[in-house]
Amino acid sequence: MARVVVCLDGLDPDYLDAVEAPNWDRIADAGTSGECRCVVPSLTNVNNVSIVTGAFPATHGITGNSYYDPDGDGLVYMNDPSFLRCETRFRGLAAAGGSVAALVAKRKLERIVGRGCSVALSAEDAPDWIEHEIGEGPGIYSGEASRWLLDAALSVLDDAAPDVLYVSTTDVVPHKHAPDEPAAREWVRALDERLGALLDRGVDLVATADHGMNHKTHRVDLDALLEREGYDAEVVRLIRDDHTYHHQNLGGAAYVYLRGERREDRGDDLGWLASVDGVDEVLSATEAAERFGLPTDRIGDAMVLGTRESVFGPVEGGAEDRVDLRSHGSVHEQAVPYVTTEDAELEYNLEAFDPLLGPPGRRR
Repeated sequence: MARVVVCLDGLDPDYLDAVEAPNWDRIADAGTSGECRCVVPSLTNVNNVSIVTGAFPATHGITGNSYYDPDGDGLVYMNDPSFLRCETRFRGLAAAGGSVAALVAKRKLERIVGRGCSVALSAEDAPDWIEHEIGEGPGIYSGEASRWLLDAALSVLDDAAPDVLYVSTTDVVPHKHAPDEPAAREWVRALDERLGALLDRGVDLVATADHGMNHKTHRVDLDALLEREGYDAEVVRLIRDDHTYHHQNLGGAAYVYLRGERREDRGDDLGWLASVDGVDEVLSATEAAERFGLPTDRIGDAMVLGTRESVFGPVEGGAEDRVDLRSHGSVHEQAVPYVTTEDAELEYNLEAFDPLLGPPGRRR
């Protein structure tokens, strides 16, 4: 019997509350459902890697979509497998003779998640053989991309019969549409229909999300604030990647790297940022590492977290401005739903494979 984990990108609990999801309920009736927490920063890369390793970032090393190396290449996208500090659970399964399939939305995630898998593909760069089976990929910024990925997963399950299947969808719809909008309702219904198709195939199943989603109305320019106060600093907006269509590189978490004389303060003197409207918390690297299970050597000198309504990004001619978009990254997008055919409760989404494969050793 195949063991399947589905990561429904951006499925905030509010989206499930806004529409009937009969197959989600069928799975819950057979097993368990509830809400758990995602890893902070509440971002796709961080949480997908946490799920497939069963570990916190302190162990696997992925701390955001972007990374700043003050002694090397500077600010780079964190999308290369070389950033991984541990193997995925898939590598161990493959080494033991098991077959694993991993299907994700973006090529950047395929490079990390797909290592060791007998089948690995992304909707962004779909191979001809899967398009021959289910049709041409609709594009990763399409509302149909999640449906297409789940259809691809069903096809791979039927044809390749992997022992373990992982599929991760895309969050374009929740970025663009509130839970009560027709496009969002249609999206949830499509997800639910395909979860039902998986259930009907008799698989052992866990479905959860990588992060939630909130409407953002306030933009804060941390670079401008720090420069105004005389700091020589590098601000790493953690949502920053080369896919800007849906989030515009505006999210609710950032790391701050101090340079020059301020470097010796190690971020301890940045507490004043917490008084800025739109800033929820400012944590030293040590505090952030302890609270969120992050590696101290990859998170700068301080971690800044936004409020439910705020994101961090450039503001022309000032430090604060209004914005109108849906995004994530902070602790306010940490609550995510889960459902499983198993008699198991999840505290974190990174435990998604535990009911199916048993828990690995993990630490915060």
